[in-house]
Amino acid sequence: MTAQNDPLPYVREAVLSFEKIMASSRKGAMENLNRANKGELFVLHHLASSRDKVLPTELSAALGSSNARISVLLGVLEKKGQVERSIDKNNRRNVLVSLTPAGQERVVREMGKMQGCLAKVFTHLGEGDTSDFIRLLKRFSELIQQHMPNWEEDA
Repeated sequence: MTAQNDPLPYVREAVLSFEKIMASSRKGAMENLNRANKGELFVLHHLASSRDKVLPTELSAALGSSNARISVLLGVLEKKGQVERSIDKNNRRNVLVSLTPAGQERVVREMGKMQGCLAKVFTHLGEGDTSDFIRLLKRFSELIQQHMPNWEEDA
């Protein structure tokens, strides 16, 4: 969010709370959401929040996707110039993935759009409803994680 478009304090707090709740829900429903959205932004966001280069298998585990799906996503993102793969100098059998400046720019741009959209929604909801929404969303997320079956085990 830009300084000129700084939302009310509770809206900023609600956006951060919302992101934290969504980020902590890597299992169950969030895995389905990742697949539905092609996963590119989720890969980029994970790479942006990692301090080091990442193994593709780490991406697979973190995003709840198959190694094959991650490989396809990395190929697409590499063609777009948003990630790069390199050989691990400590173990030449490993490939490491990192963001390029173009990938970092895309993450910042897309996250800014999402935060701006959320800020508008929370502003229209008002402080009370926003607080209730975040509380209920957190509770919903906890319950969905408890009760949602693991679809991959059933396959």
